[in-house]
Amino acid sequence: MSADTLYRQILGNEFAALDDPLRRFHSLRGHHRLRGRCTVHGAESLFGRIVCALLRLPRAVSEAPFAFELEASPAREIWTRRFSSRTMRSRLDATADGQLRERLGLATLAFSLAADAGKLSMRLQSIRVLGLPWPRRWFPEVWALERGDGGRFCFDVGARMPGFGALVAYSGYLELDAPGQPA
Repeated sequence: MSADTLYRQILGNEFAALDDPLRRFHSLRGHHRLRGRCTVHGAESLFGRIVCALLRLPRAVSEAPFAFELEASPAREIWTRRFSSRTMRSRLDATADGQLRERLGLATLAFSLAADAGKLSMRLQSIRVLGLPWPRRWFPEVWALERGDGGRFCFDVGARMPGFGALVAYSGYLELDAPGQPA
């Protein structure tokens, strides 16, 4: 097993092209607690609210405190995001073909990662729900973009379901230079 971090393993040489705050964040090992702020836009339909509840996606909130806990080893990471209304936990690892796999509630998502102009974008490649493949024609439109801004790790994440509208969209930042971050 490689001693590199999960994102370094997946991105390979592209890792060096990331903004400094992204490289620092994705190089963390062990247990870390980070703080920042986040705005969440919630689901637009009853179906969307049901999906959000099943996946424990956050509810709408504006410019609220945001807490993030990371448990990182070379093979996997556990991300615990604490929004003011809900805690969302996901487990991340690499697939055999070099994609990022995220287990979130009842769903397992696989993303391709790409570094461009210092930013990191993630593109949804597959979904499994309760272990069963989700039909591509029913895939949500998912976007995830990370970027650096000074000492901040900034993120913009969202999902829309065809015919049902937005499931969730959240954007904000984590302070990387705040004291007392390692747990």
